[in-house]
Amino acid sequence: MNSLANLRDVAHRTPGLRPGILWRSDAPHVGDEVPTGHEPWPPSVVIDLRDDAERSHGHPLASLTTVVEVPVFADAALASQAAGGTIAGLYGRMLQPDAAARFVEAVTIVAQADGSALVHCSAGKDRTGVTVALALALIGVERRHIVEDYVLTTASMPGVLARMARQFGIGDGAANLADIPREVLEAPAHAIELVLDTWDAHPGGVEAWFVSAGGDAAVVTSLKQRLLAL
Repeated sequence: MNSLANLRDVAHRTPGLRPGILWRSDAPHVGDEVPTGHEPWPPSVVIDLRDDAERSHGHPLASLTTVVEVPVFADAALASQAAGGTIAGLYGRMLQPDAAARFVEAVTIVAQADGSALVHCSAGKDRTGVTVALALALIGVERRHIVEDYVLTTASMPGVLARMARQFGIGDGAANLADIPREVLEAPAHAIELVLDTWDAHPGGVEAWFVSAGGDAAVVTSLKQRLLAL
């Protein structure tokens, strides 16, 4: 049996959050074990940030709960190539208006969910990392805690890559990974700091950026009520 390699409750390492509300992970696969410590499973809503090609195997939780498809990119591989194959390029690309609107949509779903919300992409690193960072930034979580949550994914990446190799039938994946820059296979602090810097530099800060990208200020209020342990 397989199990999710990058699943965690964001509240477990982020002070001031209510547990059992916002979870993040790599993509669930058919045959995965039911994870322990994340009850009840499955979550009330699953937000799938992958594109159509990545979802070619279908979603194993679709018959069990509400799965909402929010593809950040129409073609994730093409978007990565267009960004120059660097993590800085990719994260800069994710701040462009089309992708930004998808992050706004994902965070809005988290704010309006009834129960736990799971956000995932393929690895649970880049698109998931920006979504979670946006949710945390909007409710006022300290920058250092946002970065700390993000970089936790580095330790999970060997397991994530092994799962992806099995899913897509590429053996041990060594040949496929040999030419990929090391930082792309990790979750370095500077990647999410680039995003946080952009939000901080926006006139009015992250909430104004959220609204300019299509978000509603009322969603921020709902998000705080949902996530903060008041």
